[in-house]
Amino acid sequence: MAGICESLLKADIIVDCDNIVTKGFEEDGIIINRKHVDFAKTVFGDTKNVIKTLVLKKGMKGYSVACPGSTPFTGTKTSLSKGTYKNKWDSELPIVVLDNGPEVCENVIEGLANGSFVVILKNKHKGVDGKSEYQVYGYYQGLSVETGENDKYSEDTDGGWLITLKETGSPKAAMFYFNTDAETTGTQFETLKTAAA
Repeated sequence: MAGICESLLKADIIVDCDNIVTKGFEEDGIIINRKHVDFAKTVFGDTKNVIKTLVLKKGMKGYSVACPGSTPFTGTKTSLSKGTYKNKWDSELPIVVLDNGPEVCENVIEGLANGSFVVILKNKHKGVDGKSEYQVYGYYQGLSVETGENDKYSEDTDGGWLITLKETGSPKAAMFYFNTDAETTGTQFETLKTAAA
């Protein structure tokens, strides 16, 4: 029978001088339609904050998401959401689409406007053995559109689109994608962009 799930502090709050945290993301990531993830086959790592293997349903794949510039994915953040019985986490993730045309609107913008997603971004901070490099957003509740706009005179988007996705009520502060080492994880990450067998 289930009991009360306690959340207790389990480690010192200190600065790791050998592995100093750094801010920001790399320019590329992957966005996956959440309905294409085979959650029953997900394999977790040493903790429930680490996804060791993320499996997509047969024939499904993730799509590249890129944000050029010196501060890719600016505005991505996770915030505490106070609850009645348990606190949870909300994440926001802005995606810039530097394009505008019939194919982009049909295949990207309208899908983003009405779908639910899992996104994996690459932190500049890699952590010990690469464990912190790949961060997963939307695994538990899915990321869905919060705002979307096409400002023809925007200096940021050059007339393209700015879409902000949001996940509300995740039980985990952060999820990471890591299997064995940085090389193995990098290979798995790239494989997600190919249709699953």
